[in-house]
Amino acid sequence: MDTGSNQPRTGGQLIVEHLVREGVTHTFGIPGHGNTALLDAFVDHRAAIELVPAMHEQCASHMADGFYRSSGQIAAVATSIGPGATNTLTGVATAFADSMPQLVITGGVHTYMMNRGVLQELDRPHGDNFPRMAEPVVKRWWQPSGVEQLPTVLDQAFNVMLEGRRGPALINLPQDIQAEFATGEYQISDGRRTQARSFGDPEYISRAAKLLLSAQRPVILAGGGVIAAEASAELVAIAEFIGAAVTTSFMGKGAIPEDHPLFAWACGDLGSIPGNACTREADVILAIGCRFSDRITSSYRPGVTFDIPKTKLIQVDIDGFEIGKNYPVEVGILGDAKAVLSAILGELKAFGRPRDYRNSDYFSRLQALKQEWVEYLRPMREAGVSPMTASQVLWEARKVLPRDTIVVTDSSNPQNQVFNEFPVFGPKQHITAGGFSGIGFALPAAIGAKLGAPNQPVCAVLGDGSFLQTGTELATAAIMGTPVIFLVINNGGWGAIRNLQLNMFGEDREIITQFKTPDGSAYSARIAETARSLGCEGERVEDPREIGNALKRALASGKPYVVEAVCAIERPWSKMHPTGWWDITVPAYLGTLRAEYQKHRGF
Repeated sequence: MDTGSNQPRTGGQLIVEHLVREGVTHTFGIPGHGNTALLDAFVDHRAAIELVPAMHEQCASHMADGFYRSSGQIAAVATSIGPGATNTLTGVATAFADSMPQLVITGGVHTYMMNRGVLQELDRPHGDNFPRMAEPVVKRWWQPSGVEQLPTVLDQAFNVMLEGRRGPALINLPQDIQAEFATGEYQISDGRRTQARSFGDPEYISRAAKLLLSAQRPVILAGGGVIAAEASAELVAIAEFIGAAVTTSFMGKGAIPEDHPLFAWACGDLGSIPGNACTREADVILAIGCRFSDRITSSYRPGVTFDIPKTKLIQVDIDGFEIGKNYPVEVGILGDAKAVLSAILGELKAFGRPRDYRNSDYFSRLQALKQEWVEYLRPMREAGVSPMTASQVLWEARKVLPRDTIVVTDSSNPQNQVFNEFPVFGPKQHITAGGFSGIGFALPAAIGAKLGAPNQPVCAVLGDGSFLQTGTELATAAIMGTPVIFLVINNGGWGAIRNLQLNMFGEDREIITQFKTPDGSAYSARIAETARSLGCEGERVEDPREIGNALKRALASGKPYVVEAVCAIERPWSKMHPTGWWDITVPAYLGTLRAEYQKHRGF
């Protein structure tokens, strides 16, 4: 087919050619009657852009999300109308909460049949009303009414996704716009986007540097903005210059190599002993690209994780809305993390000299706290119990997985334990559903991450509950031959929520968190068998000493490979190790438990 610049274009052709010009190499989706003309336009560009078949539209969005997080390159999502579109929303919301761009293109009602209630149209109270469902979880949406509008729409979409705080964009594309030639003039443009970074105010950068130099117990809190801006080198350089302990949010994990002597492990409700001690005792905290969510602040309970404003806070963010939102700031700097950190580093060098931090009392205390954390974890890591503990699984896995492995988690205990027990050694090596924290993210996101970083090992760490939500995406891994390791911690239930129920409401108040059959016996899905039935390799491991060998076989296979680790759900071997506090409400009728809960609330 002749696709020269002077030839007329359908809407579908304009979109696919624009994706190719933008360097988009992967589109994830599912075919339907609502996007047939769009998908046909991919046929003539198979060499430039790969159309990856998902099994569920939510997972298509998660795959595009994982692809971006590992590669830094935008992927697209293409779905049909109606449920094909609405199914994407959990995935899109996950990307939105974590500031991850993806271009979502959904099929729409023909412009000339809108408001008639055609098949799968949401026509109450507005015609083809899906975009209004998506509006809270996209930076902007478009519903073009003519092919000629598409070049401008696409330029604007890429601008919106990448400017400032990044995020997804939606084009709801009527079926006739996909299929018809433009009838009027349209202009294909290049170079609409600025590549400049946003620098902070020099006065505030100078103030921040002087405050950091005055600190005796400085802490750096790295959020996802550090990863997004590729600012890890600048962060580590500042930490080493002033001898600051470094902790991270979920999204910031990997911003510093986690075997660095200044790394303090995680802070928050399920943070670490050193992480919470350092943030609580700090005299100055430099927070970069971090929202101060309830999870890393111990639900804002004073003196547990943070003691702000007694601790002076320097907050750097690309989004001014976040500065001072949850804690008052001593210095607030609006700007890109890399640009601002580079400027702060320059000011530090102008005003002072690097500290000999290794010979300081502060550094010695940090090392003692880190050793205390190792000893705290040791009983669960070395427990000689069957079924095994999740800590044993992670301990054995870290011994075997290569240093540059990308680990992907979604929510609950696997996410929490990877966050505070499993070290990673570089940016983009930890991918998790941070702000929205949805179950079911890890498996499809890991497939996307591997396609985005084909030369790095990728290991998804997830629970059996997560697998049972989106495990059918193993079919996509098998179809694509994507060699991801899926390490499934199978404890026969919703282990994290079971622990919450027992901890907060009492030992006799667990309900529907442990999988059981009608006769009361435990139910455990045969996950490795399911993997094999879908065309992947799979093995079930019950002895923790075999976890390493199973992972070695998975690495050597070059295939999608499930390692199912049978783990304990019974306490104490399934218990987490909270060092902070999380505000989970206790019903008023639970008397003394409610009274104890109310004593700790931060609000």
